[in-house]
Amino acid sequence: MTNQFGKISRFELKASCSKSGKTFISDSFFTSPFKIMKPFQNQDGSIFLYQQTSSPGIFAGDIQEYHILIEENAKLEIMSQSFEKIFKMEENELGERKIRLQLQKNSSLFFSPLPCIPFSESRFRSESKVFLADKSSRFLYEDILCGGRISHGELFDFDLYQNLIEVRRGKKLIFRDNAFFEGSKGGKNPERKRFLQAPSVFGGFTHAGSLLLFGFEKNQWEIRKVLGLEEKLLYAQKAESESERLVCEVTETDSGDIALRALAYSAEEIQKSFERVKAFIR
Repeated sequence: MTNQFGKISRFELKASCSKSGKTFISDSFFTSPFKIMKPFQNQDGSIFLYQQTSSPGIFAGDIQEYHILIEENAKLEIMSQSFEKIFKMEENELGERKIRLQLQKNSSLFFSPLPCIPFSESRFRSESKVFLADKSSRFLYEDILCGGRISHGELFDFDLYQNLIEVRRGKKLIFRDNAFFEGSKGGKNPERKRFLQAPSVFGGFTHAGSLLLFGFEKNQWEIRKVLGLEEKLLYAQKAESESERLVCEVTETDSGDIALRALAYSAEEIQKSFERVKAFIR
């Protein structure tokens, strides 16, 4: 099965730090549909980068590979240009993404792709492997999944969505999460949709988000306070409309790192909560 570009799409980037303490892109390579904008320099010497694509989304047969290296003392924040659309595919077709991120000592990476929207009958698999030199390597990973094109009546009508992430500090595996969801396949398997709507999965919500923090030397109580969670088990933000409701919770891992999970009726509500945390740890 070949993709629309006839080859694997590659995005490779290396960020380095100058003697003056400013981060710069020392090497980059990308093939269609990827490209990058000129980085924005921040006052603290870090840089912000938009990763762009000429494709409207993920199609059947697409294979994407990311390789990002953050060298010692470099600090980079990278964000995609728009929500990621995963288009309808035929039986046994698949879109794939493989991400490899490496952070050297005293480096920092905020990896914040915008939310993903799997269309009806789409199939997508992503695998991220992250390698941190030690506890001085600071890494933030943001992931938000929309239940589908909800306004088109496609809630949980995708076929398959899988997002696996593994994080190692030195040689030790410190975090592994495998989000594996099977949807109704365009309504052909309605029991799958009912399962995803169950209290033990999405609990009636339509959007799910994860924010992972490694090496920031913050504990769960500090993050919970930022979100107003200090006196509650779950944070339920009540608003005038149902679309603005949100529940979230914070977990501290065995390695002392942080995992934040959120459920809501819109991606924007999750993004706003995550932005509060990101502003706190910067």
